[in-house]
Amino acid sequence: MKKRVYIVTAIAAYFTLLVATIPARTVSNIINQNSPVKIQGASGTIWQGEAFSIVINNSTQLRQNSWSFNAWKLLIGKIAIDVDTQYINNNINSEIGVSFLGRYFINDLKTKISAQDLAQLAEIPMAQLSGMISLDIAHAEWKQGEMPLADGEINWKDATITVAETASLGDLSIVLSESEQQRLNAEIKNKGGDIRVSGTAELVSASEYAATVTLTPTESASNNIKQSLGLFAQKQNNGAYVLKKSGSLNQIM
Repeated sequence: MKKRVYIVTAIAAYFTLLVATIPARTVSNIINQNSPVKIQGASGTIWQGEAFSIVINNSTQLRQNSWSFNAWKLLIGKIAIDVDTQYINNNINSEIGVSFLGRYFINDLKTKISAQDLAQLAEIPMAQLSGMISLDIAHAEWKQGEMPLADGEINWKDATITVAETASLGDLSIVLSESEQQRLNAEIKNKGGDIRVSGTAELVSASEYAATVTLTPTESASNNIKQSLGLFAQKQNNGAYVLKKSGSLNQIM
């Protein structure tokens, strides 16, 4: 059995290396003609190359793109590429790839983006966001039909949300980890601001989530902010508000 695995891996590695020598311009022409992705200024090869611009769905534009193939990862059954790019003048660095078993992964993803730009990208209605969001994801992996897993941290500095009135959340962090039940777990908390935030969220299946978040108004919170919390969270005897949500991810994406 092991011998067969080694032979299959060797054959896959050979063909992968063969394909990797194809000119990047040839591949970009095929992608441009057959997908919503448009690549401009491609040079080099699939093994190592550059592209001035990559536009996805005529809206999301990545600039100053470069990539290099991690050949040694073939020895452990993975196809991996180091990627450097820019989105709205924010540098994005990461390793992306897929295993021979069909599991996609991202390693060492680091980037920053303004909350306003993220809100536009995610098409968040009504609310206005401000502050700077930084991502530091050590590892994430997923497979079609299975629950994704991730380890890392998301920090939102000087976070504010404006609907009818602006509410400050101070510095908010979301720590991602794998729970004992092998589920993606998120611990949410903040420092400072008009509302003290603490809670957890978890994927209970590949498409279902559950979250419990406690929102406690601080002395700086106005009456309007407190009343707004009561519109979507349950008020407690101690003055805090508890938000409990669960359901399909499709409802929030």
